[in-house]
Amino acid sequence: MKVAIAVLCAVMAMDVPSGRPPTGPLQRVEPRMYDFSFNVTLSTVWQQDVTQRRRYRLQNAPIVFPVIFQGAYSRIPSESLWAKLWLEGREDLTLSQRTRVDSGFPHHSHLAVFTVPQFSGYSLRWRLGYRVQVWSSRINDAEAAQIAWPREWPKEVQDGLQRQMYIESDNTVFAETVAKISEGQLRMVPPYLAAKDIVRYCINNMRLSGDGVNRGNGGMLHGLEIVGATRAAATGVGGPHDLVCLCVAMLRAAGIPARPVIGVEENEIDRAVFVSWAEFYLPGAGWIPFDPVEMRGKGIRHLDVRQPWPEFGTMDDLNRRIPLAYHFVPPAAVEAPQNAAVWGWDPRPGRDPSSEQIIVMSIISRGRGVDDAR
Repeated sequence: MKVAIAVLCAVMAMDVPSGRPPTGPLQRVEPRMYDFSFNVTLSTVWQQDVTQRRRYRLQNAPIVFPVIFQGAYSRIPSESLWAKLWLEGREDLTLSQRTRVDSGFPHHSHLAVFTVPQFSGYSLRWRLGYRVQVWSSRINDAEAAQIAWPREWPKEVQDGLQRQMYIESDNTVFAETVAKISEGQLRMVPPYLAAKDIVRYCINNMRLSGDGVNRGNGGMLHGLEIVGATRAAATGVGGPHDLVCLCVAMLRAAGIPARPVIGVEENEIDRAVFVSWAEFYLPGAGWIPFDPVEMRGKGIRHLDVRQPWPEFGTMDDLNRRIPLAYHFVPPAAVEAPQNAAVWGWDPRPGRDPSSEQIIVMSIISRGRGVDDAR
């Protein structure tokens, strides 16, 4: 039995820049519909002495999972959200009494919260899912390049200027690098073109290592591998998610609101995998998506900023990605067991006795979505 999560309609109806459709030179097109689910199995690990294994001793321990009900390129019907929980293999049929959706998080996102009741054991499993519609993006570069710097950014997008975990944009190294790239003339260039220069610098000056995920024996997914923008800048090496973090940190240091988007897509072997990209805000247009990982190897080094760039503004395959979060670990008083993986928990009343998490994600296509009203 799936447990529907109750959501206040008034909260879902908020019309803010973080969730409004793009406008002006920016469009969202080709909607597609999916059913998505996120399944996590948690188990305690054996100690060095393999005869010892600690138990979970939980009491009203919250599990939180991010939900983007209204994204610039995605929409989740609130009534489609559901959750399930199993304790030592037995389904908890009372979960609906301990489930809610909290609001007030950066970029007007939400957290689905459900609690594990009093439980003593070695393993538990939970699953959360929803139906989601996603769009691709298209931009008119010439028009976007005509948009000037605003006197001030709208209050609703200023979360995109703040430091967050793995994006330490207040580190002076980023402001110093922006000044170097722009030769101290940053605001003499329209923000759309300045963003291109900054993203190109990041792509050219960081070497990619690995695929950004941690897999254990048998290829089981344990979560993301990420070191963050500061370490990637210092070493010049990082994974795909670190390149996204570096771009976002640099854009924020330049005074341009930006955010990471952590999502999921199906790869060539029909398996749902984590992927991340980024968005920056342009007044009169909205949140402009770009994928610095996909931009690599496509001649960005030599392209003029006034030319259209691949995977910058126009992303044809964006409608095959489901955005999950604007953070790698939820912006709440929770921790990520093992590897960061967008969700978190508080294993109260004690601490996590050391967990292994196995993540399985599912994407089922439901065909073409519904076009925006014109």
